[in-house]
This record gives sequence, structure tokens and C-alpha cells, in this order.
Amino acid sequence: VGTHYAVKNLIDTLAGGPRGRARPSFHTFDVLREKVERSKPETIWNDVVQLHARVLGWYENRDHYHKIGYLVAQGERFGDLVTLAAGRTKSEFEAVLDARIRETLNLAPSDVSALSYDSDRQKCERVLLLMNVETVRRMKDSTERYSFRTHRRQAWSLEHIHAQHAEVLTKAEQWKEWLRLHRDALADLPSVDEAQRDALLRRIDEVGDKLDRQVFQVLARDIAAAFTITDASSSAATHSVHSVSNLALLASGHNSALSNAVFEVKRRRIIELDRQGGYIPICTRQVFLKYYTDADGLQIHFWSTQDRDAYLSAILSTNGGVGAYLKPEAPAP
Repeated sequence: VGTHYAVKNLIDTLAGGPRGRARPSFHTFDVLREKVERSKPETIWNDVVQLHARVLGWYENRDHYHKIGYLVAQGERFGDLVTLAAGRTKSEFEAVLDARIRETLNLAPSDVSALSYDSDRQKCERVLLLMNVETVRRMKDSTERYSFRTHRRQAWSLEHIHAQHAEVLTKAEQWKEWLRLHRDALADLPSVDEAQRDALLRRIDEVGDKLDRQVFQVLARDIAAAFTITDASSSAATHSVHSVSNLALLASGHNSALSNAVFEVKRRRIIELDRQGGYIPICTRQVFLKYYTDADGLQIHFWSTQDRDAYLSAILSTNGGVGAYLKPEAPAP
């Protein structure tokens, strides 16, 4: 079945024309029949074989595989990439791919730093996907490849690495689940004052039937504060809760309580999913394992301004980030 599907895609690519629902039912047959009538069946089959060899070469070339995979994931027509490759050397084609990726972003470094979950969700997703792809692509001594098949089959969402607010939760079941998740994490949090921790745990245990929106919001605010490091540094103002430095790609789920959880709760969930063999994008895993933060600044249970600075630097980097595909900054007026 896989071979049949691959050959069909190759033949559809040779036939060209519209895609999806706009493509007539017998478009490939009609186009190729006309070509056969004008030449020979062997000529068409040779075109299929040559295209197959080209695609196989792209697959075996680590750089081409990841760059083409990213572009196709962003909606680029595979047939258009085949046309772009015609008559070009490998290095010339790679330069074209780089330019196409740059066009999909259309961002300067300062634009990336200013991206927001509220207003730039699609751009944030594009940047973070490219960062994941680039991180894997640059692992030259590894056989690992970014799984575009998994990416295509899975629905993805932008997740706040550390969610400071739980106001979006509106149902008692969500409130109870949020409190359960945070109680478990709070009980093991070593850096919180013991008296403060015991008081919060007692409030969670005693809430019972008194749990309503107001009670939950007050309690959730106090719990979130225990998991949040207050930072008055100059860079703290650049990292709002919705900035790209507080966002990561995760498979879409239906647990709204977890989506609105603090860093430590999500860190535990990521580790649990990883143990279960779940697919976690490499940069998301690295975020929750504090890969980007210097060892002397590690505070494993918190997502601090220092963590966000390091993560943003990694996003903008040309070594595993998206820096190589960013536009130059516009000159000052």
C-alpha cells in the first residue's frame, strides 16, 4: 500500500494541476494519457523513475529532507519544489530552499522577540516548528530525523510553559483537577517555606463543597505565586506570559486544567509522557529539562526570567534556532 501511494504521488506530481478538492477526479489520467499519445509510454515511465530518484536523493540528504519537509508542512506544493530543483545544482537548490524558508517567516530578530500568543499565534507556531526541525537537522552525528509524518497526523497547540493565570477555567471539574495537579507538585516543592506550603495544602484539602469561582481564583492565585519567581531585572518586562519565550509546541489535548498549569506541573507531565513513549518535540523536551539554561542558574521547579532569556537566545540562534532564516533589522530612521 505504501509503495502504491508513493507511486501515485509521483505520478500526480508529473501531471501537475490543482490539488485537493479542486483537482478533477481523472485529472492525472487525462493529462498523462495525452502525454503518452504524444510520445511513448516508456518516456512517461522514465520521468517517473527520474523523479523517484530525485525524491530518494532528497530523503537521503539530511539538509534537503528537513528543509523540504518544513516547507511542505507550511503548505508549499511539492510539485513546485520539483520545478524549482530543475536545472539547479544541489547548492543552488539549497539556497533556494533557504530563501523560501526565510519568506515563510518574514521576520527580523526583533519581530521574533515581540511575537505574542494573543496576536501572532500562527507566526509563533511557525517559528517553534522551524526551531524543532533545525535542532534535529543540525544533529550531524545522529540518525534521528524530524518526524513530519507524526507532525502531519497530530494536532498541535501552543502551550504556555508557565501559566500564571487560571481564570479561563470555568467548570468545577476543571477547578478540582487544577487543584489536584498543583497539590501533588506543591507537596514536593522543596524551595517553598514549609509553613507557607502547609497552609496552602491545608486550604486545598479544606475547600470541599465551598469551591466556587471566587474561592478557586483566590486559591489558584496564591498557589501560582508559590511557583513563580518575582524578578525585577530589566529583561523581565520583555517576557510577558504570552511572549514566544514562554511558549512551546505540544500535542493538542483536552485537559484545560493542565494547559493552564504552572511550569512544575507541566514538567512532571512531560517526563511522564516521555516515559510512556509519547511523541514530544525535541525543543519542548529540552525546555522542560532546562537544556537551555546554564547549570549555575538552574532552578529546576521554576521558569524564571533567566530561563526565558536563555530560551529566546536559543530561538534566535543560528545553531539550532531560526536565526539563519531571519531578515536583517530595518535601519534606524
